[in-house]
Amino acid sequence: MTKTKLACSLLWLTFSSSIFAEHVASSTQDIDINNQAGLSLNSHDFYFRINGRLMVDYAFWHDAAYAGVTNKNGSGSEIRRSRIYLKGKYHDWQYRFQTNFNQNGATNSNTYIKYAGFNAFDIYLGKHAEPFGLESSNSSKFNSAIERPVTGNSHFAGDRELGVSIAGHQKNYAYQLGVYDIASTPTDNNYAITGRVSYLPIQLNNQLLHLGLAASVRQLDEKTIFLAQDRASVHATSVKSITTGEFFAKSSRVYNIEASYQYRQLQLSGEYQLAKFTGVNNRNNHEFTSYYLQASYFLTPDYRPYDLASGTFLGITPNQLSGAWELFSRYESVDFLDNQYGSTARILTSGINYFATQYTRLSVNYTHAEIDYGRLTHNSDSIDGSALTFRVQFYW
Repeated sequence: MTKTKLACSLLWLTFSSSIFAEHVASSTQDIDINNQAGLSLNSHDFYFRINGRLMVDYAFWHDAAYAGVTNKNGSGSEIRRSRIYLKGKYHDWQYRFQTNFNQNGATNSNTYIKYAGFNAFDIYLGKHAEPFGLESSNSSKFNSAIERPVTGNSHFAGDRELGVSIAGHQKNYAYQLGVYDIASTPTDNNYAITGRVSYLPIQLNNQLLHLGLAASVRQLDEKTIFLAQDRASVHATSVKSITTGEFFAKSSRVYNIEASYQYRQLQLSGEYQLAKFTGVNNRNNHEFTSYYLQASYFLTPDYRPYDLASGTFLGITPNQLSGAWELFSRYESVDFLDNQYGSTARILTSGINYFATQYTRLSVNYTHAEIDYGRLTHNSDSIDGSALTFRVQFYW
C-alpha cells in the first residue's frame, strides 16, 4: 500500500504541475521548476528530476509458437513496463534511481552514481546496463517494434548488472567499457568485461550512418545450468518457444556488429551476434548466432534524433499537430541449435506506430514465427505461430 501511495503521489506531482506553467522560477531565481519532460527542480548547483513510463500491452495469437499447442488460439494482456525514475546531480556528481512496478511488487533496475568531473570520460558505479548492441542500448520506449529482437534481448550479454564503467565521446564516436559482477557466489567469482564502440562516418543534416562493435568476455558459474529462452517477439505469452537447451559452461565470449543508416524519414538497421561458450567438457561447448534486418519509414516529416554520447536513437517530437506515423518491418534469423540441442527460428514482425504527442504512442505489431527444434530437444519438431499485439504507451 505504501508503494502504491508513493507512486500515486509522484504521478500527481508530475501532472498537477502541468495545470500551471511549464516553467516557473522563484522570485529570487534560486529555484527553477520545469515540467516539460517530467518534473524538475534546478538550483544551479543542485538538480533533481522525476520521470516515468507506462506501457500497456494486449495480444492475440494462434498456433504452437505462442499458444504452446498446435491450432489453438490464445490471448494475453500485461503492464509491460511501469517505471519511475529519480535522477539528479550536485556539481560533478550525478545519480539515477529507477524502480519497476508490477504485480509482484517493486524492483530496482538502474541505480547508479555517475562522476562527470573529467573532460575525457565519465565514470558509472552501480547497477546499470552493460554497453552491448544497438537495440538493447536504445530505450525500449524509442524502438520501432513493440519488442526488441532476439538479438537485442540480452540473452548472452547486455543486461543490467552491478559494476563500474567509463564512457566518453568525441565529435563522431563514443565508447563505454565496464567490469560487472554477474551473480557471483561465495565460492565463485563470476564477472563480465563488456565494451562497445560506436562511430559516425556520415553525419549530415538529413543523413546519418551509425556503425558499432561490442564484445563481452564472461566468467560463468560452471555449477549452474545455462539456459536461454525467448518468446519470439511477443512478451504477453508465457510460452518461450525459442531455446538453447540446457548445458554447463565455464565461460563465454559474445560479439556484436551493428549498423544503422538514416536518410530523412527512412531508416535501415541491422545487427549480427555471435556467442561462444566453453563448457565443462567438449560436449558442452556451444556456439549460437542471430541477426535481424529492419526498415522503417515515417509517413510524416519526422525522424529519430541521434544521441552521440550514448550511440543511440531517441524519441521523436511530431512536427505536425496531428502527430506522426511510422511503418516498419523486421526479419530475424536465430540459430540456437548446437549438438542436436536447441532451436532455430525465423521471425517476421511488421507494424505501425502513431505518435500523438512527444509523450504518447499507439502501436500495432503483427508477428509470424517459424521454429525448428533439435533432435534432443523436441525430437526435431517444427512449429509456427502468428500474433497481433497492441500497445498504449505514455512517458514523461
